[in-house]
Amino acid sequence: MDIDAGVRQQRDWQLLHDAITGVLDLYGVKDPLRRGDYWLLDENWGRYSQQLEFQSLDLFDGLILNALQDLLRPFPEWYITIRVDVVGKEDQWPGMGVIIYRDRMIDDLNRDCLPARFRDVVFGETQAAETERAAERVRHLMALTQQKRRR
Repeated sequence: MDIDAGVRQQRDWQLLHDAITGVLDLYGVKDPLRRGDYWLLDENWGRYSQQLEFQSLDLFDGLILNALQDLLRPFPEWYITIRVDVVGKEDQWPGMGVIIYRDRMIDDLNRDCLPARFRDVVFGETQAAETERAAERVRHLMALTQQKRRR
């Protein structure tokens, strides 16, 4: 990463970090010790992502997730990962969450583990749909490659 890109990444990371905190503080309490509703990692690892942990399932709300997605509109290369981190469920529930991009959300929540109110709610598209879409792109590229080889 060149110096300008590194400076821009740090600036954008801080802008998004502050904006995400501003949105989530309207709905819950930020706490790194898992006594609140969410935690937004405070370390910038140089990636174009923000990493959230939702300790309260109440934050998995379409209005909140859409508000977070709106924050990404000016930052096309960025995304937000949200991991379920409910106290007391660490050994009972698998790793799961939602990934928010500027133009889509990938829902990787395991509905079998969640309360009934989440069973029929999908935030964006499922991980299976995303995987199928990626596979379709690969099949398309392979077909194009085959066509070029025949020429």
